[in-house]
Amino acid sequence: MKLAHEKKKDTRLFLRSIEAEGVGFEYVMFLNSSEKRVVCLFQPGSYLEGHPGFAHGGSIATIIDSTIGSCAIFVAGRVMTANLSINYMNPVPLGSVVLVDSKVDKVEGRKVFLSCKVQSVDGGTLHAEAT
Repeated sequence: MKLAHEKKKDTRLFLRSIEAEGVGFEYVMFLNSSEKRVVCLFQPGSYLEGHPGFAHGGSIATIIDSTIGSCAIFVAGRVMTANLSINYMNPVPLGSVVLVDSKVDKVEGRKVFLSCKVQSVDGGTLHAEAT
């Protein structure tokens, strides 16, 4: 039994509440501390469907927020999203793998400004941009 004051070692951003793999948020994040950048490989599963065959925009917003939030946590510690602006360009097909690339643009006092792109892994398709 864990005591309330003991630190939790599992630091997953999304807890798996679905027994089947590959149907929800499937992702891995990588931190590049020298560039103040977090890159995420994301594969949306069938439970994230919006328009038939494509990921719901809300799931794209969620993975963007989690990726840039992880980047902000590295720079500033404890953070929360104050404003998230997303421009959607192309839908993300379910089961495809996309690159969510976030970086710190500037820091002003307690505020951390970040930007993010969601693109195909070959860089040929831009799905969304966010700040």
